[in-house]
Amino acid sequence: MIPQQHLKSYVRRNGRLTNTQKLFFENKESNINFFNIDKVLDFKKLFNNSNPCVLDIGFGDGKLLTSIAKKFPAINFIGIEVYESGVGNILKQISEDELDNLKISSDDAVVILNNFIQDNSLFGVSLFFPDPWPKKKHHKRRIINSNFLDLIRKKIQKNGFVKIATDWSNYGEDIISLFEEYNNFEKTNDIFLFEERCLTKFEKRGIALGYKITDLCYKLK
Repeated sequence: MIPQQHLKSYVRRNGRLTNTQKLFFENKESNINFFNIDKVLDFKKLFNNSNPCVLDIGFGDGKLLTSIAKKFPAINFIGIEVYESGVGNILKQISEDELDNLKISSDDAVVILNNFIQDNSLFGVSLFFPDPWPKKKHHKRRIINSNFLDLIRKKIQKNGFVKIATDWSNYGEDIISLFEEYNNFEKTNDIFLFEERCLTKFEKRGIALGYKITDLCYKLK
């Protein structure tokens, strides 16, 4: 198990919330779509079915994740986001779309993976536009590194996937190099979940600024 004080890939910021985001965030503990983790997750009990489960790390405003969950009701999704506005926003979307295959947590993703998710239990893991920590001195804070690949390798089922997108070129290059050096994954075409996906807010902004989007998918051998 990884120590709780591991180097985090995020800094919690108390940004401004809309009234609706604040309402949903402050009432999250009584929301059936939100959960705090205090023991190893039983996906069957959490979703009341045995469908495959995907873990999405850092879902931002939640629009991409909810659109995919809505499109694929036979797949379960767990979304992790540490920022209050994102949690409030997605809980509102889940309620409006009446989704029963998407559950939300605001705990640390690495701690969750290490301590609360069983080995060989996930259908896949997705990370859309994780914080690139652009300054070289901060690269050690990037979530995707060799230790992270070791971790998700244990948690994903055989032939399960890892989906990653970034608009920061040297982060994309580093991610590609990491996977090339790691024999347990092979690069593959996008899996069905993400074909014709909508663009995220960060992605649209990156494209507008002329950034190159690195869009990757790997399968566990």
